Amino acid sequence: MATSILNALKPLLNPALYKKTFMEGFDYVSKNYMLKDKMAEPVVGFMLTIGTVGYFIEYFCLGRYHVAHKKEKIAKALEEYDARHGNHH
Repeated sequence: MATSILNALKPLLNPALYKKTFMEGFDYVSKNYMLKDKMAEPVVGFMLTIGTVGYFIEYFCLGRYHVAHKKEKIAKALEEYDARHGNHH
């Protein structure tokens, strides 16, 4: 029984099956959906634009508050340190 299950699963453990499936899918997509010599530049430009815009949106929505909060914590910690240890300047 265990041998028959192992024999049934043996083809699924072969990396060549997954490589063949991936390459068939990649060939299909590249043949039907990508324009030769014209896709890389617009796709890369689009990716960079989306990444840059996403970064700035995240910063303006969340990041600036995290930065301000961190600066407040550091200022408060320095005030407490100076109060405890004295500022000998």
